[in-house]
Amino acid sequence: MIIHWKRTESVLFTFLVVICPCFILIIKQSFHSNRGPVIVENVIRTFNGTKTYTPSAESDNCGRNLVLLRQLEEIAKKRKVPDIDCSAIFSADEEKLKETVNIAKASRGGLKSAFYLNATQSCQDFQKSRGYVTSSLTSEEGNFPLAFSLILYTDLEMAERLLRAVYRPQNVYCLHVDRKVSVNYLKAITAIAACFPNVFISSKRVNVVWGKFSVLKAELICMEELWQYSSWKYFINLAGQEFPLRTNLELVRILKAFNGANSVSGRIKKNDERRWSNAPPLSGIQPVKGSVHIVVNRHYVDFILHTKAALKLLKWTKRTRVPDETFFPTLNFNPQFSINGSYSGSPNEIHQFMNRYKIWYTQDLCAGRLRRGICILSTGQTNSKDVWVLTLIT
Repeated sequence: MIIHWKRTESVLFTFLVVICPCFILIIKQSFHSNRGPVIVENVIRTFNGTKTYTPSAESDNCGRNLVLLRQLEEIAKKRKVPDIDCSAIFSADEEKLKETVNIAKASRGGLKSAFYLNATQSCQDFQKSRGYVTSSLTSEEGNFPLAFSLILYTDLEMAERLLRAVYRPQNVYCLHVDRKVSVNYLKAITAIAACFPNVFISSKRVNVVWGKFSVLKAELICMEELWQYSSWKYFINLAGQEFPLRTNLELVRILKAFNGANSVSGRIKKNDERRWSNAPPLSGIQPVKGSVHIVVNRHYVDFILHTKAALKLLKWTKRTRVPDETFFPTLNFNPQFSINGSYSGSPNEIHQFMNRYKIWYTQDLCAGRLRRGICILSTGQTNSKDVWVLTLIT
């Protein structure tokens, strides 16, 4: 099983306008299975002063799930989207695909900060109208909380959509808002976070610049603040322009199957050595180039925050090029750090990480366009096996 995330930008709206009605049908069908409503033994209601969870009665959660179902059904009815032949779209019917693109072009633009500032005047109404899942849904999910960091700098509606997609009351979310965002953006995202007891804006904010240490710094800020919440099992970091293709339950089951293993990409190639040519590697440490996006257990985060070895490596990383692509992989692929769940094989093995799949410019698979060498897919790629088996980038 693989964890799937997708990189997105404004064109995501094109995809969601068309595809969401299809997903809603699937969601409704799953709720109306013969097994009846899912009963959850523990519903996360609030985070109290000690940052622990408050359980609720099983019958109470059953009722909450039924109410949530009705709310989502009402939202689905109100979507101002014409009837769409989903099967034709997924079969790559050229005429239907053209129709969907035209529908998206004729649709409204993204929601602005004024909308969110007004909508969050009543948090209860905001959660309901936007379709947030305010129940843990299953005891399996309630007993396996996750921690997320969301690094945000643009496209407010997309950021809110991402939060809504991954939100569950048992998880905890740190939002790092780039220092260069507008005042209205910051006010709006702060108002959104204030509507949830388990969502917060990081107390420190940096101006994130691609390829610089600030990318890594933003992640470390959220790691440090998320560490205060003692119950989560795994940490997942997201960019504000990503979107999940797995439900929270699927994530939980995948991570339980990991059995404590970390998912961090890495490789060792001769030409990568240019990145640390001005900073000789630490004695006994093999630098590894990979990705800043990771899925790691609590011990990995604990090691980063509280050991001299990690601090020493971090100081060295600051002197390298694109440090965010070196720090996490080097920790994961050097067994001498003795981090629980780290990778003991060769970094050059093909399947040493499973949290993301990205279609790069060297692969002849992209039906959309490229940005920073990564494929930005479009609706035309909905029939691709690479999209549904591996990832969806729009």
